[in-house]
Amino acid sequence: MSFRVVLIENQVDVKVNLDNLVFKKDGREIRIPVSDISTIVIDNLKINISVRTLCLLAQNNVGVVVCNQEHLPIGFYSSYDNHSRISKRIGYQINRSKAFYDELWEKIVKAKIENQGKVLELLGHEEHNVADVMSFSKEVQPGDPTNREAHAAKVYFSKMMGHSFSRGNDNILLNSGLDYGYTIIRSYIARLCVGYGLNSQLGIHHRSEYNRFNLVDDLIEPLRPVVDYYVCNLLDNEEFFTGEHRKSIINMLNHKIKYKEKNMYLCNMIEEYVSDVAKYIEGKDVVIKYPLVENYYGEQDEI
Repeated sequence: MSFRVVLIENQVDVKVNLDNLVFKKDGREIRIPVSDISTIVIDNLKINISVRTLCLLAQNNVGVVVCNQEHLPIGFYSSYDNHSRISKRIGYQINRSKAFYDELWEKIVKAKIENQGKVLELLGHEEHNVADVMSFSKEVQPGDPTNREAHAAKVYFSKMMGHSFSRGNDNILLNSGLDYGYTIIRSYIARLCVGYGLNSQLGIHHRSEYNRFNLVDDLIEPLRPVVDYYVCNLLDNEEFFTGEHRKSIINMLNHKIKYKEKNMYLCNMIEEYVSDVAKYIEGKDVVIKYPLVENYYGEQDEI
């Protein structure tokens, strides 16, 4: 199972040799088997990658995140499909009823809101602030027609960062960290959807005709508060969003979390989660377990 997230910050030559990626710079050479790589983050505008390399990455379902001149993710490349039964899996997605997806979305939103409330608790906020956010989870209905998700998010971020905080303000340091973290997790979920034969355009709730990753944007929701918690701690009292911060956020996939009564890496937990969603959509008797932020313990060796 692929496990490495490779960050390319320096201007290097990227070659392919016998199913290995070869990085060359100043006479030095580093080889990494493509089968070991889950995601590559390219954070240097002077790097050139050949079509042959892109084909090899796609064949091995390696996701590629491309960053802009501000070092923020701006694009994502992945394989189109590599699952032997993709047509059958897409058929399951298409044929599921609106009621089926509405119920699934209700559970996803509840899990997200409860995690948001827990983040406030872990960050030391007052009990009434936690209760204000948690109360929205009790009001979520199938399909979330009253948009409790958005209302909860507005209250959550205002409690966490103050009423002047805006998620749309690119000049706020925390937003840079959150967007970076969401993109890393989002890209990892995208490659897993491909691997499990799910069409990422066919969403549970997100249905934009312009979004290739509707399903990914559905599945990431309960994981966003995990990113929030880590990034808030990481950037607390920091003045700039640095390369070391970016490396730390990328390494989140190697952090630890307890899931299904087992201690595992976050990347493995996400894979089990996506696998269960695929089985559930297929009609198998599976209870989807959503990640709990209180079970996330980061880089610690033990709980």
